[in-house]
Amino acid sequence: MKTVKILSLTLLMSVFCVSMTFAQQQQERKAIPQKEQKSAPQKGQQAKATAEERASKQVDTMKKSLNLSNDQTTKLQAVQTQFIKDQDQARASKTGNQQDLKAKRDAYDAQVKSILTPDQYQKYQDQRSNMKKGTAKQGAAKQGQAGNKGANQGNHKGNWNKDKKAEQTQNN
Repeated sequence: MKTVKILSLTLLMSVFCVSMTFAQQQQERKAIPQKEQKSAPQKGQQAKATAEERASKQVDTMKKSLNLSNDQTTKLQAVQTQFIKDQDQARASKTGNQQDLKAKRDAYDAQVKSILTPDQYQKYQDQRSNMKKGTAKQGAAKQGQAGNKGANQGNHKGNWNKDKKAEQTQNN
């Protein structure tokens, strides 16, 4: 009888210690400001690249696909970096209206057109339109998948209910 009391008291103390440790960890997590929690990249995520890094990556892609000269690459790097910074600033302020963003996009396109040869610019436009079409197709495919998923779930649920009712009828 005495051993049972000692064991139950030990178990009770263990549960108490674990719950206190858990509560303390939760308080420490809440103490970290929300911005720090969001800004720290989670497992499997990368930190957001700077405007210069993103521009460099895009210009490298353009350099390969359009056979750009070094002079064109340098000019495009500056234009692309500024355009990305403008986009980021408009998104951050949340006041950037669509007309303002469109005007910046048009100015960017005009600068790109002045840097590229007519053949390069045509190829650039073709690549952009293909990319937009690909994005639209991917969006439609995702919507189709979502629609099918809902339909399948409905059918499965209906079958489960029918099976359950048949089982209940057999048992009665």
